[in-house]
Amino acid sequence: MTRLLIILTIAVSTSWTTIDEGKLYDNYKKAIENESTFQYFVVIHVTDVNTGQTREICTKGNFLAGAIHREYNLGYDDNSIRKAEKIAINNRTRAFKFKSLEAINNLGLDRYSMTDLKEFEATTKIDQLTGQVNKEWKMRTTDDKEMLLYAHSFFNRGILTGENDCFGGTLEFVSK
Repeated sequence: MTRLLIILTIAVSTSWTTIDEGKLYDNYKKAIENESTFQYFVVIHVTDVNTGQTREICTKGNFLAGAIHREYNLGYDDNSIRKAEKIAINNRTRAFKFKSLEAINNLGLDRYSMTDLKEFEATTKIDQLTGQVNKEWKMRTTDDKEMLLYAHSFFNRGILTGENDCFGGTLEFVSK
């Protein structure tokens, strides 16, 4: 009964909380434009053209760029890099269709399901934790799936996080 009450409380509180799409796009754009080894996470909607399945996923900005390079057969010269970035930035809805299996695999669609995300958010009290995140917040984990679930949940609540690829395993708040 207690668990059901917690789940209902979270469902009601999140249904009344709306994050401005402009803020989500701003965070998305920061992740796309970021060129450091500290990579920011983004949430995008991906349609696998081969199966027709669409789902929301969290991935790093540079993984999305890599998928765009693969999908559009772009190289990695300056011109191609700018073109891939432009494709991403001009996509304000963050919805992508990919046919290339290389591109799809680059995104990591198989790392977790939406059911995993819902269960994670219910058991970690993500809305309560979201209120505690500030510029000093970081979390160490060696579990990539767990990191993606936190990053996905935070992104959808307007909080941009990232992982330092040089010293992986720490999810950190990205300050303005």
